[in-house]
Amino acid sequence: MAANPENVSTVEAWAELLACPACHEAVRAEGERVVCAACGRAYPVVDGIPVLIVERAELTPVIEGQHDQRGEA
Repeated sequence: MAANPENVSTVEAWAELLACPACHEAVRAEGERVVCAACGRAYPVVDGIPVLIVERAELTPVIEGQHDQRGEA
């Protein structure tokens, strides 16, 4: 599914305020999903709204050195 530019900017704004419900670390927007760099869970975005339900998350590989947006590795 192609990312809607309006939804992407909204998701980016929300991502700055949200935390991963599984590990409580910061999340970042990646297209039509919100991803936690700490635990690797990717949460879907439905109609521009991040769905932060652990059971709906997809596990993604965690990239070394990308712990969170505050620079803590």
